[in-house]
Amino acid sequence: MKKFIIGLIVGIILTSAGMAAGADDPVKIVLNGKEVQPDTPPQIIDGRTFVPLRFVAESLGINVSWDADNRTVVMTTPENMPPYSLVSYQKLNDEYGYVILGEVKNESNKTYSEGKVKAEVLDAGGNVIEKLTATLPPGITPGETAYFKMRSDSDKRNLVSSVKFNFSAKGEIDITPAEVSFSEVRFSRDPDIYNDFIYVTGEIERADDDLKREYNHPLVQAALFDKNGKLVNFGERDVDDFEQRKYGEFKITLEKGPDYASYKLKFFSD
Repeated sequence: MKKFIIGLIVGIILTSAGMAAGADDPVKIVLNGKEVQPDTPPQIIDGRTFVPLRFVAESLGINVSWDADNRTVVMTTPENMPPYSLVSYQKLNDEYGYVILGEVKNESNKTYSEGKVKAEVLDAGGNVIEKLTATLPPGITPGETAYFKMRSDSDKRNLVSSVKFNFSAKGEIDITPAEVSFSEVRFSRDPDIYNDFIYVTGEIERADDDLKREYNHPLVQAALFDKNGKLVNFGERDVDDFEQRKYGEFKITLEKGPDYASYKLKFFSD
């Protein structure tokens, strides 16, 4: 079966020998007994049936990308895909160095207790000037996104041109997605503190009725965005009193950064 699929994807050419239908009849694609409609319909050219490569590959769970420099179609099967993909990232300078804020998405069909982000910071010539690492929260379920922060206190912030990311994960877990609701969320600051931190405080409540479900390492993330939707601040905090309770409280301290227009709160656990 696997050889058949590979042959189908790589060749993408199906011989039409023995086909009784006329050349003007539309060609159908049936996947697992159901007809599917690609954006570009199959075509019969010189007795051969041509099927869109990306459509067939992605229907089988295979990732397809285009390497323009080498003019190569790159296909990766699900088991060889990285567990996470980068949604976006933002580099912000401060008086001590710089911070990299990012958002990742769980692209796999698994949930992990531990995830890592490794970054190679590159200058304009493509040279690695620093390597940074961040830990992702546990329990990012398939399709869910989470945030991370990397800090550098070096004097190389003006040399940064781009960042190359690599993701890893381990500790597959069987987890019931956490259902929680946030209430009484407040943003405040202490005018007596020189660095002018922003405090995000609030209450969290379980939205599910399974009170026997014990959360391990429960964690809340707070992400702030500017009016253009760019991530400009981020922080997280363990909710120590929420392991097996109905309610909990959190307080996240954020360093003052660019002005924000909106925010998102997320809850994770393993």
